[in-house]
Amino acid sequence: MRTLLAVVMAAFVFIPPEAEKFDVYAVRFATIANFPVSSLISGADRSRRLDIAMTVWVLKGVNGRVALVDSGFHRDQYFTSFAVKDFVLPSEAIAPLGIKPEEVTDIFLSHMHWDHAGGIDADDVLEIVKRNTMGRVTLVRGEDETSISGIGFHVGGKHTWQSQFVSVQTRAGGTVVLASDNVYLYKNLDTHKPIAQTLDADSNLRTQDRMRSLASALKLVVPDHDPAVFDRFPHISDRIVKIE
Repeated sequence: MRTLLAVVMAAFVFIPPEAEKFDVYAVRFATIANFPVSSLISGADRSRRLDIAMTVWVLKGVNGRVALVDSGFHRDQYFTSFAVKDFVLPSEAIAPLGIKPEEVTDIFLSHMHWDHAGGIDADDVLEIVKRNTMGRVTLVRGEDETSISGIGFHVGGKHTWQSQFVSVQTRAGGTVVLASDNVYLYKNLDTHKPIAQTLDADSNLRTQDRMRSLASALKLVVPDHDPAVFDRFPHISDRIVKIE
């Protein structure tokens, strides 16, 4: 009787569905020239300057989901405030991937700074509020939310109070971590130095450690503004690399 019961119970063991898999791309839509490294790495030499990459990320799922992580910027005032060069509208920069803007199914905003949330100003805030009232905005609540199969949303190191980073299950079988502004440069990771623009340096270092634990390999923790990203991964076009 015990044997029969065990067999019957085994037949009803829940097997969770396999997580959705994605191809992950970094898309460079602009450069900000001559940016102070001391604004990126805590304690860096104030005389050092770097041309930094302005990046959005594309996640292409096998089941038709096409998601952007962050949406870049486009408003005129930022072109006078910063030394922007080589700019292409993010909606046009993704075109070599065969994606039209209307085919993007989701946009994940890591935080509401101007270069990550469409050039954040009053008009952008009103647009997000409008979309929220239409039921087209979802707020991430809590750490390690996986409300979308194959994608994890994580609370980062207080670049803003609840800035986030994203982990993605890839078609190649690994896990990529897109740091957004929780890690600016590979140098932050290589030297375990916090970003310069954070409310809490210790929380940023803990976030770096957390990212390392989530990624399948250290190279798959990808910083947001490092131009070296576009040297370390295979090119799809002159502005796009595939993270693998």
